[in-house]
Parts: sequence; structure tokens; C-alpha cells
Amino acid sequence: MTELNFHQIAHELLKKEVEVVTLQGNFTGRLLEVGRDVIVLESRGRGRNRVLAIRIETIVAIFRVETFIPRGPFGFGPGEVEESSEHHESSSSH
Repeated sequence: MTELNFHQIAHELLKKEVEVVTLQGNFTGRLLEVGRDVIVLESRGRGRNRVLAIRIETIVAIFRVETFIPRGPFGFGPGEVEESSEHHESSSSH
């Protein structure tokens, strides 16, 4: 088994949505760059984008965040209920 280091793992996550757990708090965003001693993260919040440089020595963990489609209380996504009810109405009128 080969031993992986932080840089190898972080490079696998480039251009992906990640969560970075540090000694100073948690940060979520798109991993833009992995340098020798910092990573660069594009973080979205409050209607604006911020670019953060996080020192690698402060990182406790980094992992990919799965983006998800918001679902309603019955598990349907936006627009799915209207489409299925319209299809049902049109098929019942034939």
C-alpha cells in the first residue's frame, strides 16, 4: 500500500466543492489551487464570493462536499410535482 500525503489528496479534490476543517474553524467552497504551504478556496456566502488562502499547517481535515438538489417534504425537487400532475391530467383526458 502506498502512503498518500496531503498534497496528493488535495490535488484529487481540485475544482471540487470541499469542506476544510482547520484549527480556526470550518470553511466550505470550491478548491481552486494547492500550493506548497497554502490552499486557495473560493467560498460563497451572503450573495458574494470570497477567495480564501488557508495555511496547510492549520488544516485538520479536507473532504469533498456532495452538492445536492433541494427537495420538498415529500422528496420531490422543484417543478417535479407540477410536471407529474400535468402529465396525469393530460393522460386521463384521453
